[in-house]
Amino acid sequence: MANGNVLLPMSGVKVIDLTWHLAGPFATRLLADYGADVIKIERPKIGDPARNMPPFFQNDPGIERSGLFMFLNTNKKSVTLNLKKPKGIDILIELIRDADILIENFSPRVMDSLGLGYEFLKTINPKLVMTSISNFGSEGPYKDWKATELTTYAMGGAMINTGHPEKPPLYIGAHIPGFHVGTVASAATAISLLGADANGKGDHIDIGAFPVWMGAIDRRQSYLMSHQYTGDISSRPWPASALGTGIWQCTDGFFMTAVGAGLFPRMARMIGAEYLLEQDGWHDAAARSNPDRIDESIALIVPWMLERSKAEARDAAQKYGVYGGPVNNFEDLIEDPHFKERNFFSKLSHPETGEVNYPSFSFNLHLEDTDMPERTHAPLLGQHTSEILEEYLGIKEQELTNLYQQEVI
Repeated sequence: MANGNVLLPMSGVKVIDLTWHLAGPFATRLLADYGADVIKIERPKIGDPARNMPPFFQNDPGIERSGLFMFLNTNKKSVTLNLKKPKGIDILIELIRDADILIENFSPRVMDSLGLGYEFLKTINPKLVMTSISNFGSEGPYKDWKATELTTYAMGGAMINTGHPEKPPLYIGAHIPGFHVGTVASAATAISLLGADANGKGDHIDIGAFPVWMGAIDRRQSYLMSHQYTGDISSRPWPASALGTGIWQCTDGFFMTAVGAGLFPRMARMIGAEYLLEQDGWHDAAARSNPDRIDESIALIVPWMLERSKAEARDAAQKYGVYGGPVNNFEDLIEDPHFKERNFFSKLSHPETGEVNYPSFSFNLHLEDTDMPERTHAPLLGQHTSEILEEYLGIKEQELTNLYQQEVI
């Protein structure tokens, strides 16, 4: 993708993007952020199903108005191809011949059924890194099972620890599992590309959401080890399971703290209750670990928080070394001075929405004598079909017209 004169780490890398919905598009978006030229292949007239997923700009549904799609597909180019037509497959093969990366998230065996399995593709492009993302991976007894993010999150072990201990397990918010899978896919692909450049041989990366969640760097790994050592089954903690820990109402929202018996003296000083530390039951961490201390502390923390704004609580926490922070809403984040100084939000103009703030790069590269490149908005469906097919394959106007008439593109 053109980034002016700025050379990013993946500038010049050509990616064929056969992904849809969420995990795969997030993986290719990360590659595009690092400068890769991402060509998104979509179905004619329909496109990626994420185009029909809310939220929609001004609550008006349309394939060019999905906020989720716009977020996932910045810096990409859209080419429409009908892979049910032999000519569509032929065109895709020609695009793959000189690609560096192909990422797809069809069900296992779909690529083979299209004649696009890795065993064939490596014969036409030995250096190709092909990444396949599916629910359970292409091997194992579950490989053909259908699933949702909710299913793989539950089966992956983390849900058992989410929620109130006296109620059923809960699902974590929205699309977090899919984003995690996409992040792992992007990192694995980039690492494999280094190997392909070094030894001249590509690879086929097999990523399943289920095994990805089993390998997630969260409490799951420690609980797995604990079970092997002790036989204990992990459980969900009580909301107020540690002294000084909780989410508290303020004058303009909520503030969370994570303290515990050892660090509670800091919170006691913050809320003007340092006198507690002189009393029996409060003088050391062991004494403060008594569950009765939690209820006693809540009676002091709640009125202190109710008299302060989130900003005032944050400033006090900084002053006294209390771990905590405001529970921000999205307006808070857009106006946050830290994000403003890092230029985290950038304005992009889209034909359907006009100029809107987008979350920009989640990283800052220290590019010599230049700024991070400007991003491009998510493509309209098929916006770059003619451009890409002419640039890469030399297909001219008359042939393009024929392909449209034949419903190949």
